[in-house]
Amino acid sequence: MEYDPNALEWLFQTFERMHHNCIKSEFARRGLSEASHPLILMALKYEVSNMAASQKDIAQMLGISPPTVAISLKRMEKAGLVCKITDEDDLRRKLVKITEKGLRLLDECENAFSEIDRNIFKGFSDEEREQLKRFYIRMIHNLESMGAQLPAQLKWRG
Repeated sequence: MEYDPNALEWLFQTFERMHHNCIKSEFARRGLSEASHPLILMALKYEVSNMAASQKDIAQMLGISPPTVAISLKRMEKAGLVCKITDEDDLRRKLVKITEKGLRLLDECENAFSEIDRNIFKGFSDEEREQLKRFYIRMIHNLESMGAQLPAQLKWRG
């Protein structure tokens, strides 16, 4: 692909990188760097019973590699955001559970995400937002048709 800074493909990549950097900066500003991978905390809070899951299940839910999950969990456990507990159904198995500190930090992360999202969509009408949503859903379906796996946490709910 030839480089054209105004091409849709390059604009999409530019937006993704800028969004990522904005989140990183906002987290640093708010002192939220302990949440090395806040989606893990979200998955534990919203997607599993008892707010606990195995490392393997977390990786599958989020569509990220088990080593990435392991590294993030090690950092978050050291920071007191998650802890390991014994699975009551299989005493040989350990589960990762979000702690009270993790829940408080997740609330702050969600506030940061909301503020960033509110500012990203400043000046967009409800109709434009809905149209953009439909475009993203079509792109996601196109990726699925090419063999990309939709993270379990994001499976369509309707």
